[in-house]
Amino acid sequence: MTAAKEQEYTSVYIWLDSNANSNSQSAIKVKKKLIAKLENLKTFSDINEFEEFIETYDDENILLIVSGSYGRQIVPQIHNLPQLFAVYVYCSDRVRNLEWAKQYTKVCSLQTNTLTCFTAFYCYILQRP
Repeated sequence: MTAAKEQEYTSVYIWLDSNANSNSQSAIKVKKKLIAKLENLKTFSDINEFEEFIETYDDENILLIVSGSYGRQIVPQIHNLPQLFAVYVYCSDRVRNLEWAKQYTKVCSLQTNTLTCFTAFYCYILQRP
């Protein structure tokens, strides 16, 4: 594979949640599991910082895992960016979040269980070329 082709498939994995950078035991546990599997993982707990970041990565394939509350706010703003490849949403209220999520084709999964969502996210990554 040429360097240009290799670069074409470079992906950045982003976890966006108000607790993504917290020191809570559950956040630390999830982050450790993800970091062990994904070397290009970036975490954001601030939507504005995330939005600034995603707009600077126009050559990357970005896969986003996001909480329902943040997803409702940010997905409508970033869905049409070509660098955004897929969105995985975890939430406590599937019905409420399905209302907005079904409008966006890049939303691949909406789960009420965080572990199930992260597992689906990781399986999707493994299946990509």
